[in-house]
Amino acid sequence: MDLRLKPSSLMVAYAREQVLVNDLKSIEVFIGCSCDARDARMREITWCCVYDLAFKPDGSELLVAADTKVLIYDSTDGTLLQSLKGHKDLVYAVAFSYNGEKFASGSADRSVIIWTEQHEGTLKYTHNEAIQCLAFSPVACFLLSCAINDFGKHLHLPLLFEIMPVNKENNSCNQGMWTQLEKSVSKQRTSSRCVCCAWSCDGQLYAIGMFDGTVSLRSATDSVEVKKIERPSGEPVWAIAFGAARSTFTFGELLALVDWGQTAAFYDLEGNQLVREDKKLGYDPTAIEFFNYGQFLVMCGSNHQVTLYSREGTALGTVAQMDTWVWTVKAKPNTNSIVVGCVDGTLACYQLMFSTVHGLHKERYAYRENMTEVVVQHLANQTSIRIYCNDLVRKVAVYYNRLAVQLTDRIEIYRLTVEHEDEQLEYRLVEKINHTFECSLLERRLQCYDHKGLKQREWLLESLIRYIKVIGGPPGREAILIGLRNGTVCRIFVDNPFITEILRLKSAVRCLDVSHLRRKLAIVDETGICSTFDIKTKQLLFQEPSCNSVAWNADQEFLLCYSGGGVLCVKADNFPPHQQRMQGFVVGFSGKRVFCLHMFAMIAVEVPLSNQLYQYLEQKMHKEAYDLASLGVTESDWGILGHDALRNLRLDIAQKAFHRIKDMRYLQLISEIKDMIRKDMKKELMLGCIKAYEGLYGEAAILFQKNGCEQEALEMFTDLRMFDQAQACFAFFSSGETQKALLRRRADWAQDSNEPLVAAEMFLASGDYDKAVNLMIKNDWMDMLISFTHRIDQNNVDVLRTVANYLAKKGEYTVASSLFQSINDIPALINMHVDAALWNDAFLIAARHQKYNGDVYLPYARWLAENDRFDEAQKAYHMAGHDVEALGVLEHLMGNAIRENRFIDASYYNWMLSMQYLERCCENPELNEKFLEFSNKADCYYAFDVIHKYLAEPFTNCPADALVNIARYLAFQKEVYKISRVSIFYTLMKQGQALGAYKLARYALEQLSYLKTPRRFEKLIEADAVMIRSKPFTDAEELLPMCYRCGTSNPLVGTNECIHCRTQFILSFVSFEVLPLVEFVVSDDINLEEAQRLINAEPPLSQMGNPLQEQMSHKIGDVMADRETLLKLEKQQVIIANWPPPFVTRFYYNMFHADDFEMACLRTGACPFCHVPPQKKTEFDIINDDNIK
Repeated sequence: MDLRLKPSSLMVAYAREQVLVNDLKSIEVFIGCSCDARDARMREITWCCVYDLAFKPDGSELLVAADTKVLIYDSTDGTLLQSLKGHKDLVYAVAFSYNGEKFASGSADRSVIIWTEQHEGTLKYTHNEAIQCLAFSPVACFLLSCAINDFGKHLHLPLLFEIMPVNKENNSCNQGMWTQLEKSVSKQRTSSRCVCCAWSCDGQLYAIGMFDGTVSLRSATDSVEVKKIERPSGEPVWAIAFGAARSTFTFGELLALVDWGQTAAFYDLEGNQLVREDKKLGYDPTAIEFFNYGQFLVMCGSNHQVTLYSREGTALGTVAQMDTWVWTVKAKPNTNSIVVGCVDGTLACYQLMFSTVHGLHKERYAYRENMTEVVVQHLANQTSIRIYCNDLVRKVAVYYNRLAVQLTDRIEIYRLTVEHEDEQLEYRLVEKINHTFECSLLERRLQCYDHKGLKQREWLLESLIRYIKVIGGPPGREAILIGLRNGTVCRIFVDNPFITEILRLKSAVRCLDVSHLRRKLAIVDETGICSTFDIKTKQLLFQEPSCNSVAWNADQEFLLCYSGGGVLCVKADNFPPHQQRMQGFVVGFSGKRVFCLHMFAMIAVEVPLSNQLYQYLEQKMHKEAYDLASLGVTESDWGILGHDALRNLRLDIAQKAFHRIKDMRYLQLISEIKDMIRKDMKKELMLGCIKAYEGLYGEAAILFQKNGCEQEALEMFTDLRMFDQAQACFAFFSSGETQKALLRRRADWAQDSNEPLVAAEMFLASGDYDKAVNLMIKNDWMDMLISFTHRIDQNNVDVLRTVANYLAKKGEYTVASSLFQSINDIPALINMHVDAALWNDAFLIAARHQKYNGDVYLPYARWLAENDRFDEAQKAYHMAGHDVEALGVLEHLMGNAIRENRFIDASYYNWMLSMQYLERCCENPELNEKFLEFSNKADCYYAFDVIHKYLAEPFTNCPADALVNIARYLAFQKEVYKISRVSIFYTLMKQGQALGAYKLARYALEQLSYLKTPRRFEKLIEADAVMIRSKPFTDAEELLPMCYRCGTSNPLVGTNECIHCRTQFILSFVSFEVLPLVEFVVSDDINLEEAQRLINAEPPLSQMGNPLQEQMSHKIGDVMADRETLLKLEKQQVIIANWPPPFVTRFYYNMFHADDFEMACLRTGACPFCHVPPQKKTEFDIINDDNIK
């Protein structure tokens, strides 16, 4: 649409989807020679050029530089407020300070006057040439004034005084700077003529445009040139302006300039050109001004037009068409108004109104921004993308994943390539239609084009189109609803040339929409009445007055919203609508979001659907309620829906609702009710379960009782700890078993609630004695337990046993013993005494009940072992029949004694072990070797103890001959663990030398040479080896052992048997000398009892001498005694060694009387070998006689 405006009249130009321009007032300036503008109409009119304009920062006043005056107008209505006459020549420039307190004017008379806000002159200074332009700093009271060949920067003061110019030569270009201290203006020369000037938005830089095509960028602090911009054309830079930085633009603050090479260029503050190619204008520009906070740019010039550009110089449209050159243009602060001044004196003010260009499809919203950009938003995900078109955007349309943008001479079609919830939108240009379309919605003709720009169809409607709604469909067969001015609603398909009339209203259609399944149609007519029709039957469903727009929900068939009168109404089905305050027009309804266009902004409003949900629930329309809730309701609303559906046994709806809010309790309940349905249970029972879950316990209990389910009611009350209510409920209609069960549950609850006394009493009342006893034991209520045992029946054996065990642990042995005896629990009674170490009582009980001996003696043996009474423990093990453990104790004691070098104890323990094996030999002959092994070890350890003490202790009471005999005995034995051969032969060598047994000593030294001797013996042995060389090779005769059978003296280096008769020597284990004993055997026909009787008989009086002497003279064979010989023997002369089977009893004839054994027993009080007193009983004493009594 062509924008041609007459500045002499009030008019409005309308350009659909582009720029709305409103000409507020056109003012012609008439300047008389000797009168003000108010009287100019009565005199001869002289036309003059409007050279410059300036607005007060608050926009209330407009300065006009015309002729020799400064005209001040009211910017609201164009009234001339005052005409200032301070200059003698034409006024070329005017400017307001940043705070509006001062303004300045510059004239061809070379002077600059600074005026106050009250329109009074306050300062005046001059330049060498005519003033060309003025500019105040936007942040401080600095004034930049430019003459033809110089410029100055002035800091103005509020005082009224005149500043005299500094001295300057004629025809020279100089510079000067006025400061507050010097009270002067400092001016600086320029190399070319100054044409225009401007300050940066932050006041740190200012720029001066020159006639030679250069622009000088200078610092505001010291006026030093920081950058010089040279235009390639060399034409005068006629106008410059700084544009403020905006967040929505790519570039920051920029410098725009135009020259008379008919080009425009853009630079940053460092002097770098932002756009490589200059913008071709096609006319000589005279002024440039940033508009709407730097969003747009307004230019004017020789083309008689005022043109609107984007910030980067893209032409957007013509604002005004004047009759002559437009010399200056200024934007009114904080408004969309501009004022233009022409060379013929025309002064016009225009207000620009930018219409909204947008499109909406479901949740995708596209709109124009900055006139050349398109922003596409996904209103649900809050994601967006900005598309830079670099041309005027006339119209936009969005449909699913497609976006169409109409530009000046083409239509661009974009396709959505990426859309994720966590990613930004991304559109890609896929088609371009290079054709100019003149579009209008107010015509009768509707045309359809494909993406190649080819017209496919055209429909001619019977009336003007008032509203179009694309309702979609299969690709290539989409449908469109059309509302006409005559009230007709039509439907067309893009693949069908025919128009289908749906229905006809009496007034024009303002807005319409079709439901989700295309079954219902909502229309708002010109009278503001919203009508809803059934498309198939044409039946009017309902009407609402005072509406301006309507929209069906895109996901729900029976939900729509409409707005009007500042109210938004949401209606579901035939229910009353729900209202809320909202300004704007409804353009879409998706999910629970209503999209409203208010002023020039699209907003998404989330509407609550709770009211509509409750309306459905009141009518038991659960399926519809669930569909509505799926659009988005609160968790509490989902819960209400689930509970209502559950109470009506709509389990499918209830399950879905509780799934939404993850209510696992009710999901479990639904699963249980489904199981009840499969089991064909009563509906009342199911309702009882639901009531219980909902907290209506009384109603649930009544339903349970009526259906004979007292146990369910009991479990419900006990789980809830509502025992008083349960007792009241079951007081009259429940059975005794139910009452007891209630008491048990209450006792359990009291126990869990840390009320053990109440719980114990409840358990006793309900007959749960075991739980009551456990509770009393846990809380250590001994008196209560003892009192309880007096009342309880003796048949409760387990309970009494538990009480008795507890009392035993507490030391109440008397009561515990009586309880054990009352229930005849002898093992528990014995265990009690054993655990308490009451052995006397335990022995008495074991004596009465012999089968429990093992239960007494075995713990007693272990107790003895724990108290280091191992000998007694070993005997106790033996008495308990645990021979293995007895042997283990002995072996353990033996091992410790050997490791600790207590060889006398080791000998004793080995002897004890041999006796144990001896007792078992009759049953197991294989143990004979064990007996002999340990018996031999006992002998060796007993003998070696003397050797060890001799070498380890500083003194010994053992005679030397005994040491030699002991060493000789050990030297001819097999090696035994921990018995040192070095110690044996060293003792033999040492004591042999002392007694004169030099041959024996040499034998010992020879044996030591074969052994590894300790270091402490090495020097001693070496010394003895040297000393022995001086001794003879014989042994003292009194040291030689004699055989008492044959009377032969045996060498000391011989074995433990006679070298002549091979009779085994029997040694005394006190002195280790050969005992005067000769072994004899009885005849085979004489048994042991007869032999002992014959020996014990009195021998004949005639018997003299040794009756065995004759057989002893024979050197070979055993000495045999028959009955006659046995009768001749005196019993004091015979020693009988009784051995159990498989060993035989052995008889010895005593040749001489020796008292070594008696002396040793008197000295130690017992046998030195087996530790047994001489007058010892035949059985082991393991308890005192008093204990047995």
